[in-house]
Amino acid sequence: MKKIKLLVYHGSRDETKNKSFLEMVNRLQAKAQDPVLGCFLEFGSPLLENMMAQYPQDYEVTVIPLFFLKGKHYEEDLKDVAIQADSPVNILPPLVEDDHFIRFIQQSYDIKEPFILAAHGSAHFEAKQALCAMAKRLAEKSGMPWLVVMLAEDGAQEKLVNFQEEYGSVTMLPLTFGKGKVYYELKSLASSNTNFHIMDPLSFNQSIEKYILKKIMILEGS
Repeated sequence: MKKIKLLVYHGSRDETKNKSFLEMVNRLQAKAQDPVLGCFLEFGSPLLENMMAQYPQDYEVTVIPLFFLKGKHYEEDLKDVAIQADSPVNILPPLVEDDHFIRFIQQSYDIKEPFILAAHGSAHFEAKQALCAMAKRLAEKSGMPWLVVMLAEDGAQEKLVNFQEEYGSVTMLPLTFGKGKVYYELKSLASSNTNFHIMDPLSFNQSIEKYILKKIMILEGS
């Protein structure tokens, strides 16, 4: 059976982000054994449903979702398309549930003060659990206090302010790709505090590319 690795990104109204994603996919394709393709859930082309419709039953598709948490897009939109596909589909967990991704973050960010792990959020209870588990692992390495904040949760700003009042200077690690709407909404939660530092978000550069390539090679048994 032929095998395909399919990277799925939500997609952005900022076309430069979509272009960066597809360029990264092309670089990965040149290094991987199996075909590596990229698509979007929305706001980009090709769309996931159009991509899946191209492959008959003699293909095995492994979906690598570039979603941080389990939410509507992961649990409903992504899985609905996979269920309707003619080919067998294996959907990998979201990023914060992947041990390799957590180790990648540990190696990529130098946390030296109390930190806030922040994301847009999800209504799924398991998503909050996974985010807290990731924060605990980051804290084990840094030895620093931590807080999890989700934009979609009530009281997010109050939680953040209380954490800053308790620890003074704090760092926020934003789980988002690029400096878009979610990034600036997270930043605005503590814009009045001069002791607040927000780290640069992930981008589709060589750093995240190395993590994804390693994941693909493990899947290929390399």
